[in-house]
Amino acid sequence: MTVDDLGAGAHDDAPRGLPRRTVLAGAVWSVPVIALVTAAPAAAASAEGLGRFVIETMQGGTWVDPQYYGASIQLRNDDTQAATIPVADITSGTVTVTMNRVDVGALQPVVIANAGGSSPSVPALPATDPTWTAGGVTDNGDGTVTYTLAYVGSVAGQGVTHVTFGILGPTPLNSGIPVTVTSTGSPSDGTVHTRTATLF
Repeated sequence: MTVDDLGAGAHDDAPRGLPRRTVLAGAVWSVPVIALVTAAPAAAASAEGLGRFVIETMQGGTWVDPQYYGASIQLRNDDTQAATIPVADITSGTVTVTMNRVDVGALQPVVIANAGGSSPSVPALPATDPTWTAGGVTDNGDGTVTYTLAYVGSVAGQGVTHVTFGILGPTPLNSGIPVTVTSTGSPSDGTVHTRTATLF
């Protein structure tokens, strides 16, 4: 299921009857629950051939053992506001995910999924480009926590990159919680793209 910027989407059923070893590997993904609901205002058109690292779609759910919130984000090098085309490739970027402290468990970096190697496998969601890595987690001191993900690679104009990740939550997970996601890229026109989401 893909949830677009209009917040549309449907629920998928999780696979049933998987062996415990598969469950512990993080392979089970249950009902997708993240919906994008608002967007930041668009910035003025770029004066150069530079794009934007835009959060295009987001989908999510939970790993069942241990208890994680999960999400998969697709980002695009959007050249629609560029003064000239083609735009420069975006070669690095950052995504932050901010949640209320009461809605998360012990503070630890996100777990990157679907990236190959020892990364947990979540077949129902897109593969993570292997250049995504988990950054740190910060208690902001205002009742919120921010998780950071970092990208190093190459996204051409209108090209996309995917990252799938999990955030350790409380047991049981809370529902109906607000999440704010931002993205920045370099080189880009300086836009910080923001989306708000709700975990139902």
